[in-house]
Amino acid sequence: MSTVQMKNLLHHYGLSDRYFKLSETGATVEEAAETIHVSPDAIAKSLVLTVNQQPIVVVLSGTARLGNHQFKEEFEVRPRLLAPDKVKEVTGFPVGGVNPIGLDNALPVYLDNSLRDIPWLYPAAGDPFHALKLSLDELIELSRPVRWVKVSRVG
Repeated sequence: MSTVQMKNLLHHYGLSDRYFKLSETGATVEEAAETIHVSPDAIAKSLVLTVNQQPIVVVLSGTARLGNHQFKEEFEVRPRLLAPDKVKEVTGFPVGGVNPIGLDNALPVYLDNSLRDIPWLYPAAGDPFHALKLSLDELIELSRPVRWVKVSRVG
């Protein structure tokens, strides 16, 4: 999804003011949290993994870590991150800019339970220099997740 398409989608939902440019790179959770001046747990990181050779997107809190055991419990396979060059190919976004809304392909999106108690979330918005500010309800509405999952371990 292009920047123009992202802005149009947000305008459609009355959320145009939630898209913003970062003064520094936000490619990592730490960089994004420092640049936006929020707690790292408020950064909504989107991981692109494969399940049975099909790409999926899992969104976790910035401080949550993907747990191998938890992922296998949910998906019955070990987690495998998609190679960085393939991430852009299947999502339309580079690593560090993957957003769970407006994906180029209709990839299934799963939201991790680590997001549940965070009032404002800040996912990347297409590249490491743009982000969104969304409530959890807005993230749910825009990302249209398949379901909630428990694939994280905090810390």
